[in-house]
Amino acid sequence: MELEHTKYLQAALAEARKAYLKNEVPIGAIVVDAEGKIIGRGSNQTHTKKDGLMHAELIAIKQAQKRLGDWRLEGAKMYITLEPCLMCLGAIGNARIEQVTYWLTDPLFGSVGSKLSGGQLKKLFPKLRCQRLKDDGTIAGLMKSFFQNLRK
Repeated sequence: MELEHTKYLQAALAEARKAYLKNEVPIGAIVVDAEGKIIGRGSNQTHTKKDGLMHAELIAIKQAQKRLGDWRLEGAKMYITLEPCLMCLGAIGNARIEQVTYWLTDPLFGSVGSKLSGGQLKKLFPKLRCQRLKDDGTIAGLMKSFFQNLRK
């Protein structure tokens, strides 16, 4: 895995761990500007805030937009520990983020590869590039631990 991806994975993973410690589904997201600087961070807060819109991706996007003073995040990339849902994909596309990198697929809610084909994705957001990288087991282990604890 490229050094760049490793650096951003660690930042997204740190956000996922924050969510985990708050008994939230451990998903983390970061937004990186064209120069490679992290401009937005987010961890799931749906249960804590009692708000179904408080997904990690949306929080990271809002923070990046506030930091830049614009809703357009042209040239930005997003790194997410889990494949984004359809709601988050819409926000990513509308914010003009140009690339999404994620590690785990989400067969139930994931929209980048699990629910939408590459052709469908291209019709919705022609400029958006998406890639999945291989998880070394760290993210999957965190998710597994969270759901095992939830069932106890």
